[in-house]
Amino acid sequence: MRKLYTFIVVIFSIAAFCEESIGQQSYYDVVDSALAIERDVRLDSLVMRHRRINQQKNGFEGYRVQLFSGTGTEARLQANNLRAEFMGLNPDIPAYLIYQAPNFKVRVGDFRTELEAIRMQRELSYQFPGGFVARDLIKFPKLSIEQEKEEEELEVPQEGNLLPE
Repeated sequence: MRKLYTFIVVIFSIAAFCEESIGQQSYYDVVDSALAIERDVRLDSLVMRHRRINQQKNGFEGYRVQLFSGTGTEARLQANNLRAEFMGLNPDIPAYLIYQAPNFKVRVGDFRTELEAIRMQRELSYQFPGGFVARDLIKFPKLSIEQEKEEEELEVPQEGNLLPE
């Protein structure tokens, strides 16, 4: 029994010593290493081409809800009336009048995913039946910095607009 106890103590001592000596490298050994990335020069030209094309688009692929599409002499007037009605009920959602010959269309929203557009279409189905989700080029969302700047401009009255007291 005593031999077994001594054997177990020796094994645990060796295991503890091996764990310390065989462990991973320290953080300071890894930080001093250098990393060299080699890439084909054509990748840079491809990335620049991709950026140039995206800048010309003035938007990116997304989804909108189409509420109206019509042709004829009264189609433009109907589309404008529907757009005005929608904007009166939903001022925070953008509405667009699009002309694709010979059709006038009213599309609303700027949704990145189809699921977001479907949710909006279902919410609007009672007020505007017949709407459906359409793939479209949507506008870039405003950055928080741009929104803050617009809010500041609205809050600060212009010198010429001051009311006399």
